[in-house]
Amino acid sequence: MVQIVEPLLGTRAEVSVVATAGVDDRSIEDDVLAEVARLEAILTAFDDGSDLSVFRRTGQAASPELREVLDLADEWALQTAGAFNPRIEQLTTLWSEAERDGIAPSADSIAEAVRSLESSSAFSSVPSTVFSEPFSTTDLQALAKGWVAERALTSILEALDRSGSGGTVDAWLSLGGDIVHRGSASLTVGIENPARPYDNVAPLAAVEIANESLATSGGARRFWTIDGVRHSKVLDPRTGSPVDHIASATVIAPSGVAADVLATVATILEPAETLELVDRCGADCLLVERNGGITKSTNRFVLV
Repeated sequence: MVQIVEPLLGTRAEVSVVATAGVDDRSIEDDVLAEVARLEAILTAFDDGSDLSVFRRTGQAASPELREVLDLADEWALQTAGAFNPRIEQLTTLWSEAERDGIAPSADSIAEAVRSLESSSAFSSVPSTVFSEPFSTTDLQALAKGWVAERALTSILEALDRSGSGGTVDAWLSLGGDIVHRGSASLTVGIENPARPYDNVAPLAAVEIANESLATSGGARRFWTIDGVRHSKVLDPRTGSPVDHIASATVIAPSGVAADVLATVATILEPAETLELVDRCGADCLLVERNGGITKSTNRFVLV
């Protein structure tokens, strides 16, 4: 049985637990979803009282959970040579305002935003929880779901093991397509066809994961319309411009954060660059190009 809750982190949450005899599957699922909700309350940008909102206003990161995610954001910005940038909201705001005004951003305004991203110091550059500059445009969406999914599922299962009440046979948690699996059996995941992103359409491919995380990213349903022209909402923080050559990217990685960030970055990089990056990170990927081409780093992905 799969327990479903909407919305958590602005998306659909699904959790499934198969426990050993004498352990209440449903109770574990409730605990996992409660932990997701707790972490969401820390990382949401839509609650003025959340830790992230306070950080965006003051530069103060009070909770250890937020500090951990900020440190991870730093690490991945370096790991991806800037293709992932946690200050991307500066650019998304620029393009959103352009849609509102009906005029595409000028080359100068884009260049200025990119320079601002490049000059922003890393979160970890100040050795305290109080930072020296405003962080009002901090955007952790590209790693928050993966981190929350893994943290929530893993922490509850580890607590269950420590309690001595028995372990689980198999468990997985999905947050809007970010999936974390833990257990002795594998989980088969269908991958949506970005050319036909509808619930009643057969998947493009399938893959089995076991004690791994999976994330899919793409711009199939996300775009700005400016003066009658569609612009992808996938932005390259290194250039400030929309990119549309990858329709969707699916990544399997050891951690939820790695899968989440790498899937996002894979929609920005060229396929060859993505293959090199995922190999270096111990991950696998399936890339669906806008022209219909498919690139796989492994034969684990089976086209349906």
